[in-house]
Amino acid sequence: MSNAQVDDVHDNVTSLSISPDGKHVAFGAIDGTLTLWHVDRRRHICAPINAHESIINSVCYSADGRLIASASDDEKIGLWDAISGRSLWRTFTSHTDGVLIVGFMMDSRTLISLSRDRVVLVWKATTGEVERQFRISLDARSLATLSKDGRKLLAAHMGGVTVWNTVTAESSMTITLNGPMVLCMALSQDSVMVAFGMADKSIHIRNLENDEAHSPRLEGCTNLPLHVAWSSDGRTVSSVAQDATLRVWSVESRTCVSESHRTMGPITYTPGGSFIVCPSDDGSPDTWQVPQTPRHPSTFLLDLPATTVSMHCTTGVTESDAFGGTSGDVPATSGERAQPEGPPGRNTRSRIRLFFSRILRRLPTLRKKPGETNTGCENPVAVTSETRRGEPNRDTSQLHRRPRP
Repeated sequence: MSNAQVDDVHDNVTSLSISPDGKHVAFGAIDGTLTLWHVDRRRHICAPINAHESIINSVCYSADGRLIASASDDEKIGLWDAISGRSLWRTFTSHTDGVLIVGFMMDSRTLISLSRDRVVLVWKATTGEVERQFRISLDARSLATLSKDGRKLLAAHMGGVTVWNTVTAESSMTITLNGPMVLCMALSQDSVMVAFGMADKSIHIRNLENDEAHSPRLEGCTNLPLHVAWSSDGRTVSSVAQDATLRVWSVESRTCVSESHRTMGPITYTPGGSFIVCPSDDGSPDTWQVPQTPRHPSTFLLDLPATTVSMHCTTGVTESDAFGGTSGDVPATSGERAQPEGPPGRNTRSRIRLFFSRILRRLPTLRKKPGETNTGCENPVAVTSETRRGEPNRDTSQLHRRPRP
């Protein structure tokens, strides 16, 4: 496949995948273009690539974040370097029909792919050698989804949805659905729960580890669901409806907690689950903050929920739970975009937060000095960190006017 680059992307995004660290996102388009983006800066990692000759049905990052696989109706699968966008080897052409879905196993070197002729191939990325193949049940909807680890494959057919084990090449269970047709579905990160978007304008949740036929319904869906996605902690499910409404549900209460945003999808969550990423009108990534839901308390100050940021964040997204504690740029408030100049995580607020996080990490090693008295300051950590032996305490307001390095 040619690695020719194009100047712009005007066609609709049909598939997307976010990198394991949440910094990058890959968009596959209806015209076969693959586009790699910085999520926070809304900039191209590299120029868009003419990856396929037809619609890209699926894109996926490897678990180590180094590779991207793309699957298309041109019956081919491309393998790309996640940073340079360079094609890593000859295109995989063992399928004889349009490829619906592709995903990596956790070793980042084994891939699973499914084509419209119902054939599943498990193969090595380094050589293209097919290790095993098997045939599944799949109807004309060609609706299927893979688990995050690639070990489970769900495929819809007239009798319901069958769960396949890609390691043993055997079906593990079939979910019988006698009601409306399934339009979309998604597995939770732990592969235990599945969300179904139905033709009766409803979304149902099903636990794959019990035999209960009852599937709780999420309340508030008023239009046909086209895309569904799970947060990493399994607390929320999001969907995009035919009327372009993005809704977020609390799985525990089964109620809609947000429906004020609009996108045509597809959608995905950032690894920490705090933001939803979707394509904007100009083809760049848009980010939306997920409403806060109850979760385990954090002992790290910077992991506390932000209460002052807008629900719609167009850029500047870097979450503390995805990047190990110190955030990057604070999401922009509604109607404003962060400045693209400079690397992420270098704005004033981020520098102040990083400064105080370093103080907190040093706190256990600090000792009270002889004769030191209480200053009455509400932030003794900041005063102590800036007090040197033999020098008087300085005004804490000076901490916020430190010169830039």
